[in-house]
Amino acid sequence: MPHPKSTEEPVSLVKSADHLLQEVKGPGVPTGIHGAACMTCAEESPLFDDDTLPVAVWGVQHAQQTSHTRFLFRTEKHWVVVRREDRESEPEGPPAAGGSFAGPAFVGLMCLLTAASGFLPLLTT
Repeated sequence: MPHPKSTEEPVSLVKSADHLLQEVKGPGVPTGIHGAACMTCAEESPLFDDDTLPVAVWGVQHAQQTSHTRFLFRTEKHWVVVRREDRESEPEGPPAAGGSFAGPAFVGLMCLLTAASGFLPLLTT
């Protein structure tokens, strides 16, 4: 089920019994929302859609003005939870042998990738 403002089908990432978590894609939806916060004084940069350069510039300027050198750079995305419509098409009973590992492994991998995405602005400057 696409997001109301999306023209393409969102990618399914995590399935539960009755709902589906999807990344929202489409016109006007940024692929990433980037921002930073100073870890010393908690001052925050403005948020920028799809561009890490202004956030990096803000961090350098803040460091020059204050001598603060530790920052939290973050990247955020739009997500939507929708009710699953394909429940009737799924087989009854427990998953096939070996299927129980794939779910937790996939969720763990997504957590690591999400954590790593916070470092992307540092790598692109």
